[in-house]
Amino acid sequence: MLDAQGDNEGYLMHPYKIPFFSFAYLMEGEVLVEVDGQNILVGAGQFILVPENLGIFVRYFKNCNGFVGSFSMDYLKDASYAVLRTETPIVQSFWFDDAVFIGALMKRLFTAFEDRDKAFLQSGLDLILGQLRPKGSLAAVPEKFLQLVFDRERQPLSVSEYADLLQVTANYLNKTVKFHTHRTAIDWIEIARLNMAKQLLKDPAVPIVEVASRVGLEDQSYFSRFFKKKTGLTPSQYRSGK
Repeated sequence: MLDAQGDNEGYLMHPYKIPFFSFAYLMEGEVLVEVDGQNILVGAGQFILVPENLGIFVRYFKNCNGFVGSFSMDYLKDASYAVLRTETPIVQSFWFDDAVFIGALMKRLFTAFEDRDKAFLQSGLDLILGQLRPKGSLAAVPEKFLQLVFDRERQPLSVSEYADLLQVTANYLNKTVKFHTHRTAIDWIEIARLNMAKQLLKDPAVPIVEVASRVGLEDQSYFSRFFKKKTGLTPSQYRSGK
């Protein structure tokens, strides 16, 4: 099961490859993952299936509750599903009664795994795979935007600066990011800025004024107000662990 509360500095996690098909189903929260360079936002009621041997990199997650697992092709009773022949991740949304059913099924699958009930595991996986349909995740502009925003080597910029880099208008960038991710462009910029600040504050050798500058907020007072609004702590309190 997956139970990860709070905000996570996801960009600090190292990419890894799993030699099996891997999956996750979220009942609550959200997670932003990069799979072989493709940014994928998964929210509550969504199931993600990642093909074998693709690099997975968790950039951000918040208050996640759900299930994660993996399986090999030779474990399945039926390996003919179209979703098993795709080379890209698949995200499927389930709503209302379907979401309740998938959640209950996932819980039963994990019980079967603990009980080593191979017959139920195979049947349950067959049932889930039969519900999935090959399709894309994010549109090109939102995906590239998230790639830039969570680039650990790049200082967070403004919406207009990202729009210039992507050769679109700021208005278009805002609209398409909101439509595809259900968050505004500035929301994602602030998430990335806060995650970067948290990491920098863990190093006592980096002065707070430098932290503010490196996350794109030159005014230390403004940075302190921003940080306290988001975390309930001043940068100094966060650094000292209070």
